[in-house]
Order: sequence, then structure tokens, then C-alpha cells
Amino acid sequence: MIAQRYHRRLLFAVVFIAVNVILLPLRIKSGFDLQGKNATNTHTDSQLDGSIIKIGSTWTDTYSHRQIKEQNIRISFRLHDPKDVPRPDKFLSVNNFFCHADREDLPPSLGATGLFDFTTTVSTNLNILFMGDSLAHQFSQGFEAAVLGEGHEHKRNVHKKYQIGSKVFDCLVTSAPIRGGGATAFWRYTKLLERKRWAKIMPCYTQERKWGENFLDTLLDYKYSDPSPGGDQNERSISGYDAVVVRLPHGWMKSDELTKERIKEVVIFCSQLLGARVVIISTVGLDNNAITSDMWAGIGKINEFVHDVAREWKPPSDGEDGVKWVMVQEFSNFTSSMLYENGKHIGYDTSSNDFFFERLVNGETSWAQSIPMVCSNIPKNNENSECKRNKISPDGIHWCVETIGPRFTASISCLMGCVFNERPPDTTPEGTESLRKCEKECNERFMTLTPVDATWIGSGKTFFSSANYS
Repeated sequence: MIAQRYHRRLLFAVVFIAVNVILLPLRIKSGFDLQGKNATNTHTDSQLDGSIIKIGSTWTDTYSHRQIKEQNIRISFRLHDPKDVPRPDKFLSVNNFFCHADREDLPPSLGATGLFDFTTTVSTNLNILFMGDSLAHQFSQGFEAAVLGEGHEHKRNVHKKYQIGSKVFDCLVTSAPIRGGGATAFWRYTKLLERKRWAKIMPCYTQERKWGENFLDTLLDYKYSDPSPGGDQNERSISGYDAVVVRLPHGWMKSDELTKERIKEVVIFCSQLLGARVVIISTVGLDNNAITSDMWAGIGKINEFVHDVAREWKPPSDGEDGVKWVMVQEFSNFTSSMLYENGKHIGYDTSSNDFFFERLVNGETSWAQSIPMVCSNIPKNNENSECKRNKISPDGIHWCVETIGPRFTASISCLMGCVFNERPPDTTPEGTESLRKCEKECNERFMTLTPVDATWIGSGKTFFSSANYS
């Protein structure tokens, strides 16, 4: 009986994966491939000097399902004064995620105009999935705030969650339709997903051993309509995701477990089971699990693997399904730059990164928090009680979405625009070069401490990126 059950489950697994490999990408093929066939580069938008960032002539503020964007601008964004559009904290569900306004101000070098003094809204008809642990969770919630304007919060559906005390952790969330007609979702995992490690049903809890078919079914069979006045009342369903944003769960997994092969496997998972054509991987930043220089070097090795996977990825041939581009969001460089500036401001020697590992003692958390990550001063004797809390990190693990979230969201929007806006780049050497140039500028624009132009903020202008430089 046990053998029969085993073979039956094995047969189901083979059929399940085969069906998804064959059929799932076809469900979203028209949204990506037809765009490339029908798109043109003619437009009336203005291009910033030598930049991949362009100023759009239109902004789609409606939530109608999967609109056809003018001139194939499938994702665009605006930057706002926080007085007009609030900081993106309305969906944060865990008290550890919040960085309230009563915290100490950022150091002067981080308070310059165009760094962290704006918020972001996004309009897109793409289906976008965020995957990862609680760090992916908090930034996906920040992205949701950027695509669900006031009065549209009810379109966010938390399918699965668990609670520890007052902390509510989402395991599975879908928001649809979002501004522009697309959808966004979040899938929590603490181990990189492997196609072979699955179960029919998995619960939502702190740490999973396998991925649940019930999670996948919920995401792909999600049905929705727009109940808003004038909205599309016809029921729709999400059949696949155009793009997946991946956070590698360092901490839940040790550095030596996050190999190049495991990272490649999650890209293939996104392709074969979710239908993704683009995967964006965020590099791993400092966290509570890097408490020595050797551990930090281990994170550096993970990030090398991320770049290797992106650079070495072989896209499918024309007409074939699969992930076409793997892109990198330079989150580690960005957050490390913030820590260097804060460390310098409060008086550490920043000629090496040793100050990263100065930790609070006698704290309230089970982990020792990095002082330059959470404090706006050097506490006496490193005592937790002497730390004046900053607006960079709330707890030495997570990051202040109120501060960093708008740049994170603009970065993701920019990176996706490189692929989906106007005519998508092809996989020729010239097309690859254009894509990587666009990726590089998006990271330099938003994942560094380079201020955005002050005239971009609160101007009502619509921005989008494109790998087309004509």
C-alpha cells in the first residue's frame, strides 16, 4: 500500500510539473511575445539626456483589467512629496517593520534633497510576484502601497497568514486589479523553492520544509473583478506572472547553502511553475546573521553567484518559453552605503567594514543588533538602552520601508521597464548590451545614494525606463 501511494504521488508530480512546463507559459505568452512583435519605438515622450529614463506623456490612473498601454509603456512611476502621497506603511503588518516619525533624523549626508524625501506610485498592467522571507514581505507591502491608491485598499487579499503575539506575518497575498490593470502578489518562503520538494497541502507557518501545491493553485487560480464604481465587473483570473522579484532567504539558509545551482533552480521554478519571463534577484545586504567579517564575506560570495547567474543565463530561443532575462537589483550596495554614511556620522572608523559588526548588548531581541544599522549614536558601552533609534532599520534585520521603500519600488519599476516597455530587447549581443546598460542605470539611479533630480518630485510627471535609446 505504501509503495502504491508513493508511485501514485510520484506520477502526479511528474504530470503536474509537465503540465505547468507545457501549458503555463502559454497563458501569458501574448502579453510578452506579442508586445515584441507589435511594438514600435515611435513616441512623443522626452528622453532625459543620455538616459534610459524617459518622461511619459500619459499616466494610467484607472484599475481596469490588463489595459493595453499606449506605446507599450507597461510600467511607469511618479515621485511625490510625502505631504501629498504618504509614506508606504499602510499595509505593514508586523510591529518590527515600522519606523515611526519620532525616531532620530537621518544624518545630513542622507538627508539631501532627492535621496529619501519622496514617495513613489506605480501604474502597470504586469502581473508581478514577490517571493522570499520577511524582508521580501515588508518591501512587497511597500510596493502594494504604491499600486493601490486611496480607496482601493480592499483589492488586497491576504489568503494565508500566521500570528505570533501581535505580529501578523503574511504567507500568501494577491492584490488585483492594481493601478494600471495588473496584479501583484507575495509568496513567503524561508527555503529556496525546488520543483521536486513539494506537497499537496502545506500550512502557513514560520518555516516550511516544502512548497505547497495549494499555495501555487491559490496564486494561479485567483479570480477577481473590480467592484469600484465604473470598474470592470467581469470576473478575471490570474494565469501566470510576467515577472518575479526574488529575495534570497539568507539567515534561514546558511551562506554555503545558497549556491549558484540553488539560485538557478529558483529561476527555473519561476519559469516552469509560474510562467515568468523575467526574474529580478535582490543582492543580500547586512543582517543579523552576519556578525563577523567572515560571515559578511560569505554574503559577498552569495552576491557573486547572483551576478554570475544573471550574466550566464541562457535565454530560450525565439518562440520558446522560459525566463528570458535574469536581472540584479543592487540592494546590498545600496544599504551598505547607507551604513557607511551613518557610521561615519556617529563617529566610527569606516576605513574598513569592521564597524558593521559593532553590536548592541542587553537588547530585547534574541539577536544582537548592528549599531550603525539601528542607532543614530554610539551608545555608551554599546548598551541597548543608550541607543537613539534611527530611520534606517527598526530591529537590525529589517529596513525602514518608510525611508527606503520608495527607492526600492522605483528601482523595481525601472528594472522591469528595461524589459517590458516599448520594444523589448532581443537576445542578440546588441540587445543584451542595451538591457544591461538599462539595468546598470536603474541601479545607479535608485540603488545608490545619488539624489534624483528635485524637479522630478511632486511635478506630476510620469517616468518610465526603456532599453531603447532612440
